[in-house]
Amino acid sequence: MQKIMIMRYIGQSFKRGCIQLVRRPMYFLLIVIMPILCCWYLMDLIKGGSVQRVPVGIVDLDNSIMSRQVLRTLNGLQQVNICHRYSNFAEARDAVQRGEVLGFFLLPEYLEEEALGGRQPIVSYYVNYAYYAPASMQYKGFKTMSLLANGAIVQTALRTVGVPNQMIAAALQPYQTHVHMPGNPFINYDYYLNSTFVPCFLSLFILLVTAFSLGMELKSGLSRQWLKTSGDSMFLALVGKLVPQTVLFTAVGWFIQWMMYRCYDFPLNCNPWNMLSAMFLLVVANQSFAVLMYCFTPNFRYGTMLCTLLGMVSFSFTGFSLPQEALYPWVEALGFVMPVKYYFLIMVDQALNGIDVYYSRFYYAALLGFTILPMLLSWRLKKDCLNPVYVP
Repeated sequence: MQKIMIMRYIGQSFKRGCIQLVRRPMYFLLIVIMPILCCWYLMDLIKGGSVQRVPVGIVDLDNSIMSRQVLRTLNGLQQVNICHRYSNFAEARDAVQRGEVLGFFLLPEYLEEEALGGRQPIVSYYVNYAYYAPASMQYKGFKTMSLLANGAIVQTALRTVGVPNQMIAAALQPYQTHVHMPGNPFINYDYYLNSTFVPCFLSLFILLVTAFSLGMELKSGLSRQWLKTSGDSMFLALVGKLVPQTVLFTAVGWFIQWMMYRCYDFPLNCNPWNMLSAMFLLVVANQSFAVLMYCFTPNFRYGTMLCTLLGMVSFSFTGFSLPQEALYPWVEALGFVMPVKYYFLIMVDQALNGIDVYYSRFYYAALLGFTILPMLLSWRLKKDCLNPVYVP
């Protein structure tokens, strides 16, 4: 008889959760449309790799054989595209301020004469860092070109004094380097960036929707009715309310993974079920994390704000935007509070490195552990649901 009552309460709560999803089109927008659109936009934006051929200008005040050779080599690099030539510094600066180019390379007067005479001419380049990604590529191209120019000048000077080419090569490059990148052998910027940003965006939507749905029960004063449909059981009320969202978010997450690993050919060096199960655990863990925040702050405004804040800063302190080794110890420890951190570690171990799932067991267990934490404090949320006091 007790099992029948429990199933009845779960059914009532589940029905109520489904009705709320259907009655508010905003849920469908935030659960299905927006995550897919954001993820598709990010993956399609840089599907060809990193930013290339950034428009730049040049100012050649020397007009010598050496300066023309430097500019030809610079234009041959993938990072930059020389599309404008300016006669002086002021004209090039105005072009950067107008947005005509994103930077310019300045070759001074008497470049060839001073370089061959050993008087160290100054080659300058100016980069507009208001646009971070193209500016980084532009800076990389300018810096590479300045190093190549230094080598070319030294090579020319040594040849003029009769040094053999073999000795010149050994002096300019004493050793050769071989770079091996097993995690991203194609050096694809899309693989590096979107493998982390896409699940983080999805986690942010999960936190927002879960916090909003819980907060609306308290804000609208329907929390008692919500508990009544589940027989005054906080656990059954949460299960019935969140399971419909879990199903939709999991389906969306699996669809996004299908886009990543099948449509855009992201590396997948493991059994697909390893990542599918990790996505399901990520959805449940983020929902549980949002419930835990409401157990601490059972208020619509504070609970939603807290979930939004932690979801946004998780892009940085979970090791996505900044390397983990460069963070302060307390910030690095704070990153392990967010569920998406463990999904990221699973993705590195399984999808990129393809190691045995046994070595990722602690990360799977951590995601599963997030589902247990709200149960320990659910009594506090139940207390506020039985005595709702809305604080605007």
